[in-house]
Amino acid sequence: MGHEVCGIDLAAGNRGENGDIRKDLFSLGKVWFKHKPEVIFHLAAQPSVQWSVDNPSEALSHNVLGTSRVLEFAKHVNCRRVIFASSAAVYGDGGPPCSPYGLHKLVSEQECRLYSKLYGLDTVCLRYYNAYSANQKYGGAYSTVISAWMEMQKQNKPLRIDGDGTQTRDFVHLDDIVDANIFCMNYEGKFNGASYDVATGKSVSLNELKTQIDQITNVEWETAPPRCGDIKDSIANYEALEDIGWRSQITINKGLRACFGEK
Repeated sequence: MGHEVCGIDLAAGNRGENGDIRKDLFSLGKVWFKHKPEVIFHLAAQPSVQWSVDNPSEALSHNVLGTSRVLEFAKHVNCRRVIFASSAAVYGDGGPPCSPYGLHKLVSEQECRLYSKLYGLDTVCLRYYNAYSANQKYGGAYSTVISAWMEMQKQNKPLRIDGDGTQTRDFVHLDDIVDANIFCMNYEGKFNGASYDVATGKSVSLNELKTQIDQITNVEWETAPPRCGDIKDSIANYEALEDIGWRSQITINKGLRACFGEK
């Protein structure tokens, strides 16, 4: 899009320069210290819910202190806007967060709002729901049932449904998430620390996914007992982001066809 982009990552590879946002953002001589960005997409985190349960204080260091340092850096370089990657985990199971990860995201949202009010730094928090794509890694921190099924398909194994398959999720394609971030970068108004759900606004049951996949490809299915702690139903408040002009474009059927191919 014609922008000069600088990436920071603990293991950046060829996408950017390695660095730890908790301690390196203000390091003299580093690329990002000289960069002085107009917009920061803050996606850095240790995103595994289970890892946060097992390592709560270390998770807090990455996910709360890390965000605080990003916001401080943004203020220091007179950044125009910070777009923070939050999570539907802030909602827990219809109430407070159920994990340190969800709690840490909620705390960071509050600090984003504080920076907008106290320092005039425009911030926006995007709460991603069940993100998926054709190249999503199975077993990773963001792994969904769709990625598990893709892996089982590759191994020519039956695709497994835990429980009765009536549990529902709001699945949002990676392309929509990217599009929402770009929309927020280009938005001409002020966000002032607002939080938005990024999803389709449509919940789909695992049984409905099964029906659609059966129309796309030939696979076998098996069932297993329900998993302890699984949320029964999840759906986003889609209207808030739609009201300011953003709409999901990737239907679940289109996304599944990209993931599982045609018969």
